[in-house]
Amino acid sequence: MKMKPNYNISLFVLLLVITNSVLAQQVISLPTDKGDKLSVSLDNIHFTSIAETNGYGLQFSFVVKEGKLPRKEHIVIRPQLTFGDSIAAFPPVEIDGQNAYYPQQYGGMVASADWTQQASLVFCAERVNASGNVLSSRLFIFRAPTPEYHTYREQDIHHEDILHLQDRAYVSFPVAKDEVLPNFRNNKAELGRLCHIIDSVSNDSTIVIKRIQIKGYASPEGSYASNDQLASRRTNSLTQYVINQTNVSPTLFQTDYVAEDWEGLRTFVDTTAMLSNRDALLQIIDNDRNPDDKLAYIQKKYPSAYATMMKVAFPLLRHTDYQIDYIQKNVTRSLGKVHTDTIYRLHVDTLAANWMMEPKTDAVLERRITRQPLLAVKTNMLFYGVYVPGYNRWAPIPNIAVEYYPKKGHITVGASFDMPWWQDYQAHKYFQFRNYQLEGRFYLKGTGKADKSDAQKKKIYTGFYLQAYAHLAIFGICFDEDRGWVGEGIGAGVGCGYVRRLSKNGRWRLELGVQAGFFRCKYDPYQYENPVNPDYRDHLYYYKWTNKPSLFKKRQYRYNWIGPTRVGVTLSYNLLYRRVQKKGAGLKSYEVYGAYDTNKANKATKTKKERRAHE
Repeated sequence: MKMKPNYNISLFVLLLVITNSVLAQQVISLPTDKGDKLSVSLDNIHFTSIAETNGYGLQFSFVVKEGKLPRKEHIVIRPQLTFGDSIAAFPPVEIDGQNAYYPQQYGGMVASADWTQQASLVFCAERVNASGNVLSSRLFIFRAPTPEYHTYREQDIHHEDILHLQDRAYVSFPVAKDEVLPNFRNNKAELGRLCHIIDSVSNDSTIVIKRIQIKGYASPEGSYASNDQLASRRTNSLTQYVINQTNVSPTLFQTDYVAEDWEGLRTFVDTTAMLSNRDALLQIIDNDRNPDDKLAYIQKKYPSAYATMMKVAFPLLRHTDYQIDYIQKNVTRSLGKVHTDTIYRLHVDTLAANWMMEPKTDAVLERRITRQPLLAVKTNMLFYGVYVPGYNRWAPIPNIAVEYYPKKGHITVGASFDMPWWQDYQAHKYFQFRNYQLEGRFYLKGTGKADKSDAQKKKIYTGFYLQAYAHLAIFGICFDEDRGWVGEGIGAGVGCGYVRRLSKNGRWRLELGVQAGFFRCKYDPYQYENPVNPDYRDHLYYYKWTNKPSLFKKRQYRYNWIGPTRVGVTLSYNLLYRRVQKKGAGLKSYEVYGAYDTNKANKATKTKKERRAHE
């Protein structure tokens, strides 16, 4: 992150550069209605008085802890001191996508005041879009700081402060396997984030990576000997995957592993409220007996607690911790005098830590709600590659279909129209027909309840379906000057198929289906030139009839078919969606509207329409 030069800030950074971290990492969650998990962490927070400037300084590091910051969004952190109605604001700082994934240092000052030492330190974090609208915001509050004293001398040497970036990834492996599978469970997101963070640091021209430590952990489930070998192999496999996917030298990687994360299990037992035998379980975990014996004893003595561990704790104990050790270039010190500073140790106010700041009433917050599909248009891709024997050439069949999705239930209705209209008069070849079909489908995965979530709305009317159909066809087919047929037919039958999403929002879909039934048609054969008098050439087509003309009747021939009637690989596009806020339909798969005015929301007299908009 680039900041404008500030000599007061620079002096403050010099005063605090060798102080120890006084606060564990704190995370501020900043999700939106899209359901993402974006959060920003604050670490190494220092607050001190600076006598030479008669002011107070603040230093901390910050980084996007979880999720990915969209390219057109940024986060604004606004530190301030509050005491009663008095507020002293530090300079705000922004996080954008370019520097979001490795720690950045902040230094700022405010003027001194009598109440500053008793004030609470507040961090307001805002998530802002490209238009400057606040998408979400949170406050994180600390109690009044406690003073300590620290004395040090500035040095005149060039030195390298090793900085650290630590994080955790949950990479899943198949049972008893050590191969990294990017598409297995949630691996795509976990591996993508891990490699993205490493690449972000390695591509920064102001940073030099000294070491990347990867440490794998396995849960106590299973035998210790097997877990020991498996944890080692999985750690090496994951490290090799990261090396192949990033631009970092393999010599910078160091690996380690823990066969069974009993320390993590102890933390879970000690902090969770889900277990009733906490003290007894802690004694077993702290015992020096064989790990396999400890786990077997817990399973036998406390089966309910063991089941909870299996379901909740063990998946979280299968993780990989990684740490990137790096330095920032061109960090120097100049000779200085001895300083005695007041360092304030901060204490988290847990009651207020997760308090949500109300959005500003003049800010328009974009909120997207996924609409439910109403109408889809489709085409059978297989029909465009049809080759007709006898006609002896490719004859694509243009086709279009529509499907109507009801608001509730499992049954949809649809219609399709096929119309190839190919002709070669010189060769006496024709492949022409019009086919009209009506159908009804029963999806095993329907809408269920009307109040589906956004994620569920994208999946409705997908998966397996059963089908019933009826159709009418009119045709004229001719293979040469002596073989032609014209007629009409009707048919009906059943079918089945499968629908899956192609796009993330569910708008594009792919269908695989097959139909079978009967088709009954009436037809007449015809030929080129007169069948009664071949010498008479008028270059017209005649029915094949050599008997008395008075006995001729149309459609004297019959043809019946029972068997497969259609195979489809169909591309589907949801054209219309039901509106959420008002009746009617729209082309967009989502609905965007402004946030509700929170001042009105707090009034007891708000109208029914306002309550609906707020929800």
